[in-house]
Amino acid sequence: MNKVLIIGAGSIGQKHIRALLSIGEKNIAAFRTGKGQLKNLAKDIKEHVKIYQDENAAFAWKPTHVIISNPTNLHLEYLIKTIQLGAKVFVEKPIVHDYTILKNATVSASEIKKYNGVVGFNLRFHGLFKKIKEIISTYQYGNILSANLIAGHYLPFWHPYENYRNSYASRKCLGGGVLRTLCHEIDLAYHLFGKVIKVFARIENLSSLEIDVDDSVDIIINSENCKRIYIHLNYLYPLPLRKGNILFEKGLLEYDYYMGTLFFTDYNDIKIKNIYSTDKSYDKQYIIQMKNFLADKSKAACTLKEGIEEMRIIALCEKSSKNGKEICLN
Repeated sequence: MNKVLIIGAGSIGQKHIRALLSIGEKNIAAFRTGKGQLKNLAKDIKEHVKIYQDENAAFAWKPTHVIISNPTNLHLEYLIKTIQLGAKVFVEKPIVHDYTILKNATVSASEIKKYNGVVGFNLRFHGLFKKIKEIISTYQYGNILSANLIAGHYLPFWHPYENYRNSYASRKCLGGGVLRTLCHEIDLAYHLFGKVIKVFARIENLSSLEIDVDDSVDIIINSENCKRIYIHLNYLYPLPLRKGNILFEKGLLEYDYYMGTLFFTDYNDIKIKNIYSTDKSYDKQYIIQMKNFLADKSKAACTLKEGIEEMRIIALCEKSSKNGKEICLN
């Protein structure tokens, strides 16, 4: 029988709990310090979850699976505890808040890379990106020439229940900043277009938001299957936005995550065709993600090894922005 322990049951932790309940998991516990902004579990899940406020007691429960969904700066501590316990691990993205801390970790980066665990990049399980992955892998529109990936959300509107100034996303000490918080697009670039070869980045704070982290990021990536990937992330769009396009030899593929649509414009007839639409169910990807994690069979999931490599990419983006130079990954 599965015994699933959630480390941190804030907004994302509660999404995972709902996903687990929806697939019939009944043996769920949560370790909570009570220091987060969302202090109370929602009524629809409270009666189904055993609550621990003592860390040692939570791990003494001997979970078979551990989901780490507390602030990013605490991820490594609990990842190591889970590895030492021997449970399967799911850690929210990004895997750590600072790539350099892996050098002095009590469990080496090479050991973590080999461990049976995944990183929570849920977009890999969304129907839209699964379809895009399929299109790319079958070469039905030819080779990729370039891609644009854009994501943004106005930070004060993100979590209505908390003051944005206190959010992990707005605080450097908790591993915040738009580069880390919205790093799904970096994962998508890695997942869809292959190994990253070069990066150039501009990381800035453009707004008057009361935060001590970046709120706007522009990245240019050269990967093994796409010579030019442009990524823009920000905390500034008044409405949530996640869309992009991929230019192929045969035409232009355009997606809109929130609309759940995929369009293609062919060079031959210059007609925009709706080639795919999803049901817009935001929660479905989390359910599929949890099913795959518990079954330990997903080929789509981001591995711990990939999660560490993507943190290296983030670190090199910061170095590029500081130095104003393109950086080669080797």
